Amino acid sequence: MDLMIQEEEGEMPNFASIANPTERKQAFFEYMLPFAEEANDQILKERSEVQRLMADFLRKGDLSRRGKARIDDLLEGYKFDEVDALEEQTFVDLLSRVDEIPPSLALSQAALESGWGSSRFAREGDNLFGMWCYEPGCGIVPSGRPAGKSYEVTKYDSPKDSFAAYINNLNTNRHYVGMRAIRRELRISDGELNGYELAEGLHHYSQEGDVYVSKVQSLIQSNKLNRFD
Repeated sequence: MDLMIQEEEGEMPNFASIANPTERKQAFFEYMLPFAEEANDQILKERSEVQRLMADFLRKGDLSRRGKARIDDLLEGYKFDEVDALEEQTFVDLLSRVDEIPPSLALSQAALESGWGSSRFAREGDNLFGMWCYEPGCGIVPSGRPAGKSYEVTKYDSPKDSFAAYINNLNTNRHYVGMRAIRRELRISDGELNGYELAEGLHHYSQEGDVYVSKVQSLIQSNKLNRFD
């Protein structure tokens, strides 16, 4: 049975038109999973690159001009301050951000933040994670925005872009340093990541705090999303 109900080629499916809740959830996860995997694949390529350059640095005590330029690009992309000189800790810190987000976590948050793909911002702006922007015209103005506020809900060209922006946000925003610390400890212990544990570091993602974390974890468990990690 084809659960991908789309109005036009390339548009996000109209998940709300799927009457059966189980089939609607299945369709949502099947459609969204490749976007999470593609974003993670790109990050893991960058992670391997950092690990290779780190090994070169530790072996030789320095990097080639090209290697230094690449590290500078990655430091900038992952929102680090410019460094005067490379040292081992530079690579350690970079690796704490250049890492994947388990698909179970991404899928759970996408479902919660977008109302299973049915929210206005998901339908009109491919925004699956409730992310904001602050330049006039950068997105969609929420109907309930308080007077005097200027934020908008970011409008993306595709769900793929929304997933990439979401993962970059978790990997770089200071509010999620706790999540990144949990991820790093999991890497050190056994190398296996899971969204349920990383969700513990998302208290600042929503004003609901601990309640939001519980919602994310409950959705992961009830839908057995760890099977995607």
